[in-house]
Amino acid sequence: MMVGSAPLILRDKPRRGAKLPPWPVLVVDDDEQVHAMTQILLRDFSFEGRGFQMISARSAAEARRVLAENPSIPVALFDVVMESPDAGLKLVRSVREDLRNHEIRIILRTGQPGEAPERDVVVSYDVNDYKSKSELTAQKLFTALVGALRAWRDIETINSLNQKLAEANEQLELKVAERTAELMDSRDALARAKDRAEVALERETAAKSQLRQFLSMVSHEFRTPLAIIDSAAQMLMMRAQRVDSGMLTRLETIRGAVGRLIDLIGTCLADEQLETGRMILQEQVLDLAPILRAAVAHHQAASGGRQVLLDMGRVTRVWGDSNLLPLVINNLISNALKYSVDDPVQVKLRANHGGVVLTVRDEGIGIPLADQPRVFERFYRAGNAHKLSGSGIGLHMVRQIVDLHGGSVVIDSTEGIGTIVTVHLRCPPRDGAVRDGGGTPA
Repeated sequence: MMVGSAPLILRDKPRRGAKLPPWPVLVVDDDEQVHAMTQILLRDFSFEGRGFQMISARSAAEARRVLAENPSIPVALFDVVMESPDAGLKLVRSVREDLRNHEIRIILRTGQPGEAPERDVVVSYDVNDYKSKSELTAQKLFTALVGALRAWRDIETINSLNQKLAEANEQLELKVAERTAELMDSRDALARAKDRAEVALERETAAKSQLRQFLSMVSHEFRTPLAIIDSAAQMLMMRAQRVDSGMLTRLETIRGAVGRLIDLIGTCLADEQLETGRMILQEQVLDLAPILRAAVAHHQAASGGRQVLLDMGRVTRVWGDSNLLPLVINNLISNALKYSVDDPVQVKLRANHGGVVLTVRDEGIGIPLADQPRVFERFYRAGNAHKLSGSGIGLHMVRQIVDLHGGSVVIDSTEGIGTIVTVHLRCPPRDGAVRDGGGTPA
């Protein structure tokens, strides 16, 4: 870990009022110097008026005992190589699976990145950050800890809200059961029970609405830091091209991850607006050709040059919303690339019976037959897809948008062979009294 010659004091605001307990931070490392240096740095850190308290563990076994006794520790710094070359990675899996602790934010620190390549670790293990000891300055350590604490706090808030909602649902069920028994004896009791049930239902609906607003707010709050990360990565890439080209691959990985997060946030927000009926359809004459070309170029770049074959006929104009149909196209291409490995993805646009047909074909893992009737349900994921990251929102949103356009979407998939998604859209009306969204005549 690198530190400057002068002590670094990082405080977000001065402490006021009663002294608050410090934030506990678990440090797991077999190097005594790492514990000593981390202790020195944490002594000068403060976040939200609270200092930091280091809890030390010199081995993975000792760390498991500490976390079993103190499951509410918000953040931990794990070394990868300790009593064995992968002791830290095994500890991550043990914390998540054996101790079932999914709230703690885990930051991996390693002095030997070659022993545990960052990309493999991030994909295979449920960690929240990955840092090399050689690059983890005091400032970066503080930034990582604050980000982890904020994420932990948000998770605790959501868990608390979910618990309160579950308790409210249980209370509602008890009240309904009590009222139902009384309904058998008195019509007046029936009227009173109905009134109470309606009030309880309104409260439950309001609670769910507030939860949706909270999730929407959280998604919006992610956009600014992600944009900052992406801008910083672009500046570093320009510098790396001149000074250290070996950094370009890592910086491209960062930009790709940021892009995926931004796409996911956009998908979540659009799906929430569609679900609540707040999305207003604005149809116009829309040329899909430039939209398809831009989507293909974007996903090829984001996927490290994966091949996406685009085949368009003469008819490329449809009657649709210029903000919603690109979401359909991007989700379908993204899914095809995600669930296939090396084979090219084929995107085809053709005229068909007064409309156009968009097909996206991949040669990936396919969808099990038993899962196919439910793939358009919100948050549903096929049984063979859980090893890959995903939210289960994309296809649900695709069907909603296509339905709004008066079209249809069909999936034809065979497990182990691949998937074809076919979307039918309408051509523009022929009366000429429409707004033109640009593009060349079909």
